[in-house]
Amino acid sequence: MKQRLLKKIDRSIIKKINLDKVLLSILLFFVFEFKAQSTVNEIDSMQINTFNRLLRAGNFNGVVVQEREFIEKSKNIDYSKGEIRGYINIANVLNAMKRNQESLKFIEIASMKLSKNEDDGLQAYLHNTYGQNYYSLGLYEHSIKYFDIALEFAKKIKNTKEREKRLYSIYDWKRSSFEFLGMMDSVYSTEHKCMRSPMPMLYITIAERHYKDHNIDSAEYYINKANNLLFTKQIPLEGKANVLRAFGRLNIEKRNYGKALDYLLNSLKITQKAKLRRRELESYKLIAEAYKGLNDLDMENEYLSKYSKLNDSLQKEKDAAVNTVIEKMLTEQEENEKRAHRNLYYIIFTIIFISGIVIYLIYNRYKTRQKLKDDLISQKVEEFKRKLDNTYEELIHLARNSDPSFMNRFKELHPEFYHNLTSKYHNLTLNDMRLCAFIKLNFSNKEIAEYDHISLRTVESKKYRLRKKLNLSGDIDFNKWVMEH
Repeated sequence: MKQRLLKKIDRSIIKKINLDKVLLSILLFFVFEFKAQSTVNEIDSMQINTFNRLLRAGNFNGVVVQEREFIEKSKNIDYSKGEIRGYINIANVLNAMKRNQESLKFIEIASMKLSKNEDDGLQAYLHNTYGQNYYSLGLYEHSIKYFDIALEFAKKIKNTKEREKRLYSIYDWKRSSFEFLGMMDSVYSTEHKCMRSPMPMLYITIAERHYKDHNIDSAEYYINKANNLLFTKQIPLEGKANVLRAFGRLNIEKRNYGKALDYLLNSLKITQKAKLRRRELESYKLIAEAYKGLNDLDMENEYLSKYSKLNDSLQKEKDAAVNTVIEKMLTEQEENEKRAHRNLYYIIFTIIFISGIVIYLIYNRYKTRQKLKDDLISQKVEEFKRKLDNTYEELIHLARNSDPSFMNRFKELHPEFYHNLTSKYHNLTLNDMRLCAFIKLNFSNKEIAEYDHISLRTVESKKYRLRKKLNLSGDIDFNKWVMEH
């Protein structure tokens, strides 16, 4: 009797222990789930808040370091959204720093991971960042295509605040692309949409248009509106640099060169600290212009030299990034063709009894692909021609306006001509080369006199002296000789 009672007690204890194990397992499950969810919420919150805080401070390197940490945390808990957002955030700031090759690599990683994720917000962010990179590389038509895709996703974002913020950013970049393409009707249309939540650069861009019409008062009005936004919105530090630079440009237009320098040098400090090299380049050019107004030739040349060096560096990086984009497009096309050919081989082996039809299909598909390839090459050639035309028109504009950067741009456009003359004739001065450049651009004596602010007789005298320097005989047509070199 006693033994049976003990067994019964043991069974009761065992059942209680098993029940406790089950309850403990359930408790641990909920604890781990809660902890994982808390970590996800923490990553979301910190990614958004830290990114915005560092962006406002202009600490782009800080963004890269911080986002790498968030990416690792997201990987550890298998949180793909945090990982993808981290890659896009890094790509975003690298684009702002004009490090487009690196930016495109990070955006490619995000793109591959996002293909498995149907998040409209991330899709909009991804394609917007793609568009910004193509914009930075001067591929404006391609950038607009990506902005259009980004808009489709952005309109489906459920959170109203996030949707409006994303839409504004896309419209603003798209507006800038239209402006570079000279599509002013589209510019005004997207500009109207941007006015719902304007940022300083929107008003600064409008002010730039008023400069072209010599309407200084209207330009100043819009720059003041841009400045007011610094006090009413949480504007990134880059926005403050842009406003300071805009005030510098305004004071150059008003011929207050000393005041202009104060604004421009302060703007330069911000952009140099944040490593915003494109904005830094703009400041160098304006600072040189301000020193020119003060008749300080040494400082003008110093900043023109800085402008030239940075511009050369950025151009090399831009060319490398553009080549990367083209290589990617060609690689994708080649992979598609290989995939298509493999599929065709399977079809041929499978339906060998209708080989004649298959061969006919292959021939037609080959012709279609060849046409697409030719069209792509033609498109690239046309884009390249447009870029050359735009560069040439810019060169003419610089000459007509006696812009100090004229010779730098001429050297970029006609490097062989410049090198041939300077290497063969060591005694040529900068003014001699400037005269040769005007002749190379097919300017008449009257135009040269007008752009150099000298008389026709002086132009003829300069040509005569230059002919002597070049040891040219009297029977040689000097203009023709320059044009043929």
